[in-house]
Amino acid sequence: MGFFSIFSGRSPAMLRNSGAIGSRLLLNFRSEKNPLVTGLSDRLQQQQRGMASKKHKAVLRMSKGYRGRANSCYRIAINRVEKAMQYAYRDRKQKKRDFKKLWIQRISAGVRQHDLSYSSFTDKLRKSNVELNRKVLAEIASHEPFSFKAVVDVLKMNAARSS
Repeated sequence: MGFFSIFSGRSPAMLRNSGAIGSRLLLNFRSEKNPLVTGLSDRLQQQQRGMASKKHKAVLRMSKGYRGRANSCYRIAINRVEKAMQYAYRDRKQKKRDFKKLWIQRISAGVRQHDLSYSSFTDKLRKSNVELNRKVLAEIASHEPFSFKAVVDVLKMNAARSS
């Protein structure tokens, strides 16, 4: 029979009245004067664990706002942050493609109003040495239709002259 089996299922009051072996030990252990108990509670209150390293702190700072334990637990956060960085790298490239597609659509919509296709428009741009990029052409086509008409007219005149 183990030492703690004596105390199982009994309250401290029952132990005090029953005179069971070890009841004095239990009461003495819980007393205010016992340095083991007071020192233990002080240490539990004082202990605040810091970061394991600067790398851990940096990863947890980057994972701020993530759901669940991914914003507070390093082992989970490192996986989420690494995946987020992969997405960020991929999407920086994707963003450029998306904008290029958007500009082409806007230019194409503007050019079709003047009875041209996008491909013939770009061909005429290249042949007449007009150095406006897609971003600027798309902006002009969507916000300044009269200026865009002037660009298309210049391209048509240059194409008629050269042929």
